[in-house]
Amino acid sequence: MISFIVCSVREDQQAALTENLAATTGVEHEVLVHDNREANWGLARVYNSLAGRARHPLLCFLHEDVRFRSPPGWGRELTAFYARHPEAGVVGFAGSQVKSRTPSGWGTLERYNRVNLLQHEQRGGMAQVHLVQHNPDQQAFSRVVVLDGLCLFAPREVWAAHRFDEIAYPGFHLYDLDFSTQVAQAHANYVCHTVVPEHLSAGSFGEAWRNGSEAYHRKWSGRLPLTCLPLTPDQLQVCESYNAYRSLRDLLRDPLAAQARLAEAWSAYRANATIRYGARLLRHRLRAALRKRAQR
Repeated sequence: MISFIVCSVREDQQAALTENLAATTGVEHEVLVHDNREANWGLARVYNSLAGRARHPLLCFLHEDVRFRSPPGWGRELTAFYARHPEAGVVGFAGSQVKSRTPSGWGTLERYNRVNLLQHEQRGGMAQVHLVQHNPDQQAFSRVVVLDGLCLFAPREVWAAHRFDEIAYPGFHLYDLDFSTQVAQAHANYVCHTVVPEHLSAGSFGEAWRNGSEAYHRKWSGRLPLTCLPLTPDQLQVCESYNAYRSLRDLLRDPLAAQARLAEAWSAYRANATIRYGARLLRHRLRAALRKRAQR
C-alpha cells in the first residue's frame, strides 16, 4: 500500500526507521533505501530514482530521522484519506496556505501556517523537544500550497507527472517547496493533523539553503505569490512584508552572510517595508554593526 523512500547517510538511523515503520504503519509497505554515503546524490535524484522502482500506489518520501509514534496503524489514515480525496496531491506535516513572492522557506505568518509534529532541536546548547501543532480550524487535514520535506506523501501517478527537479536542485534544499509547488498547480496539497511524526533534527538554513532558495524563486517568480485562500491584495502584501523582514533579519544574524545577499535582502525589504518591522530590525542592525566592528 505504501512505498517509503529514504536517503540514508547513517546506517543506525535507517535501521531504526525501518523498525519503526514495521511496528507502527499497520498496512502493507516496503522501504526503499539509497545509501548516500559515497554517491552523495542530491535528494531530488535519490527520490526520483527510488520512486521509479516503487511497487505500491502511495509513495512516502521521508528523512531517515523521522519516527512515527501515534496513532497505531497510522498508515490506514493516509490511505483512507487519499481514497476519499482523489484531488489530493502532496500530504505532509508542516506547510503554509501562502507562498510569498519574497524569498522565504515554506512558512509565513503563523495564521497561515499549518503544522503537526514533535520537533527536536538544540537551543543554547540544550536539547529540546516541542510538540508543534497549529490547526486553528481544527481540521483533520488542512489545505496548504507548500510543504516542508521531512515527510511527503504523494500518489505514484502524481509523482510521475511532477517529478522532483534534479537540475534546479542538485543538493538537499528547496526540492520540497518546488515539488509541492509543482503539484499545487494541478492538485490540492494538505497537512495531516491526525498522525504525529517525530523529527529528530532541525533544518539547516545556511548558504546551501540560500542557493536553493534563489533557484526556487527564479523558477517560480512568474507564479508567486501562491495561495489556496481567497486573500485580498492587502492581505498578501502583509505576508510579503513579513517574509522580507524575516529574510533580512536572519541574514543580519548570520556573521557569515555575504554582503551581496545582504544587499539583495535590503532591496526586497525596502520594497515591502513597514514601520513595525523597521523598529524590530533596529537591534539586529546594531548587533551586526558591533560584530563587524569587532572583526576589524
